[in-house]
This record gives sequence, structure tokens and C-alpha cells, in this order.
Amino acid sequence: MLLASLPARAEELIRVVVAEGLTSVKLSGERLALREPVEEGQEEPPSRPLAGATIDVTARGDGLRVGSVEIGPIAVIVAAAPIRMGDRVLSTVAVVERTGSALRLIEELPLDDYVAGVVSGELPASFPAEAQKAQAVAARTYALVKKIEAEGAGRSFHLGANVLSQVYAGAAPNPAARAAATTTRGEVLVRGNEPVEAFFHSTCGGRTERGLDALGRDLPYLVSVPCGHCHDAPGARWTLTRGGAELGKALGLSGPVTALKVSERTPSGRAARVELQAGGQRLGLTAVDLRQRLGWSKLPSLAFEVKEKRGTFTFTGRGQGHGAGLCQWGAAGMAREGTSYRDILRHYYPGTDLAKLY
Repeated sequence: MLLASLPARAEELIRVVVAEGLTSVKLSGERLALREPVEEGQEEPPSRPLAGATIDVTARGDGLRVGSVEIGPIAVIVAAAPIRMGDRVLSTVAVVERTGSALRLIEELPLDDYVAGVVSGELPASFPAEAQKAQAVAARTYALVKKIEAEGAGRSFHLGANVLSQVYAGAAPNPAARAAATTTRGEVLVRGNEPVEAFFHSTCGGRTERGLDALGRDLPYLVSVPCGHCHDAPGARWTLTRGGAELGKALGLSGPVTALKVSERTPSGRAARVELQAGGQRLGLTAVDLRQRLGWSKLPSLAFEVKEKRGTFTFTGRGQGHGAGLCQWGAAGMAREGTSYRDILRHYYPGTDLAKLY
């Protein structure tokens, strides 16, 4: 879908899954009310006040019970101020959906409020302003692409709130994140007239990865580029040690791993495939599969070497994350040297341009 085909709106909205698989939802807020679901851009219908400052939403028959009110499978709850779910601050609109016997909680909010929440969740507040702005544009662009995909698929939500989408910290961002979202309001990255898949990661370790190798996305702007600005990141260098028995269990094998080596690497030097042996069993895995089975955070990246000594395997590596697109710590390093957020984005997403969506 092209950017030009999107309807012009003063305020773009985004719907984020905050939690799912719940048996009940407890929400609190000022002047809570129940509203009928509406499509974005339609006039909001009148809302029905709910009794009390705290309400429980539970499954009831085929629908929901909101406080003392029984309704269908979707409840749109609005308030005069941010709604709370425990310690988490939401926007003024929360949607509870029935999903089988469980409940899903969706937060609906203006896109730039969401972007501020993502920047707050993804970056330290101490990062330079230009790095914060670059992250804001990347996050807004990524969210827009996911929104277009979700609406094309008919989903009621656009993305999640964790690392599998973007880390959304909630509707109470820090001041640096809010400033970055406000300063770059409505700006997205495009190639031609189409918003790009603006993937990003924590630390590349010296050079970013091609989108094809990192994510299976062969895109002209997700190419491997030199970084050289993330050497002081906490995850720039790391070590992981695992015994053969522990590796075998994590990989679902019948016995301990006795040999493991990288059999193929990507052009940037990251592991692409590994070969291993467990007893008489020999098998090959993609390095992505290996990382997933061991745990994304436990094996921080695929830029590693591995050595075995007396049944213990030591992985030594660099970087954190898949390595494609914007390197967050690299962006901070470039910003400290005086590089603008526009030039940071051009470096990590070559061939793209900035466009104003609203």
C-alpha cells in the first residue's frame, strides 16, 4: 500500500496488545465509561458511564461482564484521564476482547503517543536527542507498516508491546522520548512512496546485517553497512558458557552435545548454519534456530565463535539483536559526534527518504 493512498487524518491511531490470555481485567480511572466500537475516523457515539473508579471485566456467557453490565464480546472503556491496569499506565481508551474463554486487552492511542512510549522503552533517557529522534522515526514507520498489514488482514489490533514487535513502555514516557516524538511528529521513512520496514536492534558490534540474512527480508534498504560507533555498548562483547548436557536438553536432543561448529557464515561474518553431534546423532541447524532454542537473550547475537573444552562450550560474540537496520547504540555514538537524526537514518537505511504523514 502506498503512502499516498492513506486517508489524511489529523491524528493517526494505533492499537497495541498490552496483555492476552487473561481470565479477568481490572481497570481504574477517572469517569470510566463504556462506548460502542467504532471504525477509525468515524464520529464517536455517546458513552455510558460506569459506576465507580475501578471496574472488573470478566467473561460471561458468550460475551463480557463490565462491572455490573453485560455486553457482547468487545468492550471499549474510556476515561477522562489515563486508565491504569495495576502499575501500568494506559491511554484513555482500553479495549477488552473475548478470545475463546480468555480476554485480550488492547490499548488505543494516538500514534505519536505510542511512538513516545516505544522510544522510552527502547532507549535509555540519557541517549543524545538526535539518536532519540532517529528511533522515533524508525518506530513510527515500523508501526505504520504493521498497521497497514493488520488492517489488510482484518485484525482488531496492529501490534504487540514486547520485543517481538517494539518494546512499548506504556503511556507515561520519559521527557526525552516525548520530545523526540513531538519534534519528529508525523515523519516516516519511505522508499518511493511506500513506508519501509524500519527494523532496528540494540548493538551491531561493528557492522549491521542484511535483512535477508537476519530476518529473511530481502529489502534494498536493509543492507549491511559499517557502524563503528557502538563499541562502548554494554552488549558489544559477550560470552556464553554451556555444558554439553545443557545444550542437548535446550536443543531437544536425546543426549549431550559432544561437538558443535559454525559451518556457514553470512557476508558480515555472522553464523548462518551450525553442525553439531550428540552421541551418534549428527544434524545441522540454521543459526537463527539455534539462537531461538537457546533463548534470544541468552545467545545475544549470531556474531559469535564457539569452542569446546572438556565437554563445555564457550560462545564468544559481539552485538545484541538480529543486526538489521538501525543500530541503537551506533546511532547514539553518531549523535555524540554531531550527526543529525536524518543522516543517522540515511546511514542505516540507505536509499530511503523522510516524508511527512501528518
